[in-house]
Amino acid sequence: MRKQLMVLLSFIFMLVAYGSETQVTNYKIQEILVKNNIEVPEATIINMMSEKAGDNFSTENMISDYKKIKELEYIDNVTIHPEYSNDGINVVVKIQEKENAKELLTNQGIIPMSERDVVDKSIIVRDVRIHGNTNVSKKEIMKMVPIKVGGYYSKKRISDSYENLRRSGLFRQVVPDIRKQGNGIIVEFSLIENPVITGVNIIGNTLYTTEELMLDFKTKSGKVLNVNDLRDDTSKMLKKYHDEGYVLAKILDVSLNNSYEVEIFLTEGVTRNIEYKKMVTKQRGERRLPTDNLLKTREYVIGREVELKEDTIFNINEYNETVKNLMRLGYIKNVKYETRDILGDPDGQTVVLLIEEDRTARIQGAISYGSELGLLGMLSLEETNWQGRGQDASLTFEKSDDDYTSFSLNFSDPWIKDTDRISWGWSLYRNEYENDDSQAFNKIVTNGFRVNVGKGLSKYVRLNLSGKVEYIETNPDPDLGQAKIKEYGYYDDKYWLYSLTPSISYDTRNNRLDATRGEFYKFGVEVGYATGVDADYFTNATIEARKYHKGFFKDNTFAYRIVLGVQSDSTKESQRYWVGGGSTLRGFDGGDFKGTKKAVMNIENRTRFNDVLGGVIFFDIGRAWDYKGIDRGYKGTPRDVDFPDEIAMSAGVGLRINTPMGPLRFDFGWPIGDDQRSGMEFYFNMGQSF
Repeated sequence: MRKQLMVLLSFIFMLVAYGSETQVTNYKIQEILVKNNIEVPEATIINMMSEKAGDNFSTENMISDYKKIKELEYIDNVTIHPEYSNDGINVVVKIQEKENAKELLTNQGIIPMSERDVVDKSIIVRDVRIHGNTNVSKKEIMKMVPIKVGGYYSKKRISDSYENLRRSGLFRQVVPDIRKQGNGIIVEFSLIENPVITGVNIIGNTLYTTEELMLDFKTKSGKVLNVNDLRDDTSKMLKKYHDEGYVLAKILDVSLNNSYEVEIFLTEGVTRNIEYKKMVTKQRGERRLPTDNLLKTREYVIGREVELKEDTIFNINEYNETVKNLMRLGYIKNVKYETRDILGDPDGQTVVLLIEEDRTARIQGAISYGSELGLLGMLSLEETNWQGRGQDASLTFEKSDDDYTSFSLNFSDPWIKDTDRISWGWSLYRNEYENDDSQAFNKIVTNGFRVNVGKGLSKYVRLNLSGKVEYIETNPDPDLGQAKIKEYGYYDDKYWLYSLTPSISYDTRNNRLDATRGEFYKFGVEVGYATGVDADYFTNATIEARKYHKGFFKDNTFAYRIVLGVQSDSTKESQRYWVGGGSTLRGFDGGDFKGTKKAVMNIENRTRFNDVLGGVIFFDIGRAWDYKGIDRGYKGTPRDVDFPDEIAMSAGVGLRINTPMGPLRFDFGWPIGDDQRSGMEFYFNMGQSF
């Protein structure tokens, strides 16, 4: 605005001072614009003027041109005034034609505009003349002009020629004209070329050198400036930035300095500030509360998951990793970003992360029936983002009519504040379970306390150390009678179990509770001591692998899991691996397979039908073996001592109901093959099977 005012004041001063001396400015004439003409060709006016595009503006020439145009026989009135543009001055010529302008033009041998619309095959093109070209050859220009000498007059070809020259990017101004010559016409094009550039400067680049950015540039020193090539060159330059994730890079300005050097002003998009705001999802008409814009999750919890850094160039790949990190927390539903310009800082941007939080305080009551546990009642209270600190606290109680009771109180902090990815947690629990599939260990009561600490080596790799203390009571099946119990060597056992389990895990799942993408691997070794009958030290080693990927269509996911385990022979018989049931081998009872070795593989195809319902098709295969104990097994059937000839297999379908507590799982499994000791089994539980 200041520059425009200064130009206007200088014009007023020059007009007042005119007559005393010629006033020539340093402002270049960019274009001469003829307006309001109906019959008078634009070229007729421009060609007779002293002022030309590319010259310095002069008040003396402007007034002289005014007088020339005013004196034309077919002009009734005219006004001329300068008009400011970003690169200089446009001279605007507004004319008012006389009523008989068409007749007057024809008498002077000038073809009126209305006559130029007529296609007359009797009119022959006698010549095509080019004026104003210096650096662009006539041969190159004529390639863009589809008018042939000796051919018929065609308004469309003249129009196409004008458009081709104008769009070539080589000329600042293109003025076509037609003059009569006998029974034919002469077509003329008056051109003003763009200047020959002396260099190209890129200003604002830090990630790449100017040479790297200009590697494929067509715009080069010593060539006529082609605005089309320049536009393509800047687009390629931005594409290089955007392909590498620097999506906020943009061109601020492109100009030609007094030395005819092209100057490209670039901003790479520096993140000056990062703000976190709640994503407002209220619908129109709903009552808004003062807390609608406030996040529950504390800034330090969000900030430690953010890959973006202040005073660095914004990269969309770092933003995408940030989204993955936040979604993996389990209580963030959606993340978007917006940027805001910073006044006085053309390179700087304020990046605002808009975050939609999921419900984290949950209370759930359910009654279900399953083949393993019978009629089951459950009550659960959970807070997965305690006071916005990212901590998880839960209380769960389950009771069935088949003498199953479970109680647990849990707490975990996955990342202690102001630490380098250190976590800790604890769990207090009690389980009572009557196992009809075991004679020797028909009833098991476990009271325990577990504590763990962990250290993240990166966002995907974690070391963990878990310790537990349990008091366990086991009793044989009383229905056998004391004689049989004594005959089989069964006994009551009460013992303390102490163990430590170091482990390492690798986890790239996009959601730990309901993953659709990513991988999970974990290897752990439990070392401990158990008192009671046959007190001894024991060791268990377990490795688990999971993978999730997109299925056949949107909202369809394939999920795989493999679990391998080996126990020492000194492991308490009541602590041996169990394979069978809703979490391992569906279609079989929980005690169908026991042993000191196990191998289980699960394959699921999961489909989400809508926000509430989902379906699953699954295939399970696995076994536990190498039992070597006193328990006579399922209904007195001996356990597998060696690796069996056949691996147990099952298949089935399931239903998932998404609730605020997470998915409710209903599975129906059937054994496959010769080993069909259990028949169809039904299972109910919370969350995905893995």
